[in-house]
Amino acid sequence: MIVFIGDVHGEFKELAAKLSRSEILRSSLIQVGDFGVGFKNKVLEANELEILNNCLMTGENHLYVIRGNHDNPEYFEASSGFSNIRFLPDFTLLDVEGRTRLLAGGAISIDRTLRLPGVSYWPGEGFVFNEALVDRKLNGITKIDIVVTHNSPEQFHPTELAEIVIAYSLRDKSLLAELKHERLAHSRLMNFLIQKGLKPLNWYYGHFHESFSGKYQGIRYRVLGCSEFFEHDADRLLTRIFELSQREILSAAEN
Repeated sequence: MIVFIGDVHGEFKELAAKLSRSEILRSSLIQVGDFGVGFKNKVLEANELEILNNCLMTGENHLYVIRGNHDNPEYFEASSGFSNIRFLPDFTLLDVEGRTRLLAGGAISIDRTLRLPGVSYWPGEGFVFNEALVDRKLNGITKIDIVVTHNSPEQFHPTELAEIVIAYSLRDKSLLAELKHERLAHSRLMNFLIQKGLKPLNWYYGHFHESFSGKYQGIRYRVLGCSEFFEHDADRLLTRIFELSQREILSAAEN
């Protein structure tokens, strides 16, 4: 089973708890960025990630993570040190469970003026489409089943700016232009794949903190809400199934 997970924002113990009460076993879990690494005390963070890794080991699951704009990029340049958690560099090709996936992280933080560079904000955090690198990576590849990014092409939902983005742009004069450029860069990646005859069947992303599915030029796309679980093959929103099961258990106990 392939399960996609929305923005986690450092809630590692909560993620482990959700996995523990689920019936996800021997599966590939792909987290779409804003995992939240680099924001906590290193010892505390390591302990929480170990709890999550142990949970993954118990279920024989493997977690693959791309970087978002709430992640320290350094984590994606070396091994995680955990057996069942893998931080993926940008433009990683991943072949798991018979699916070929292209994964690339990065996004611009709309609240960057309120964060501390090198501590809670990392310059260069945005998505960069390196066409030459991608072309080399795709040499010999005959199909791309799934693309995973943190942000998305401008043709995908949402196509309008949220009010909170406008509010932050009042104090960050270059923000709107940079956000526009970044989504265009994702569109360039999409068009590049199409032109090479590698149009993906599916595209998953996070970043916008909402849940929505759509289709563009035959590409099925899905934006995931925070900590949302979505089963790829069954098109099931697993988060609601877990929460419903938990409510039923509590209701039965009360009665």
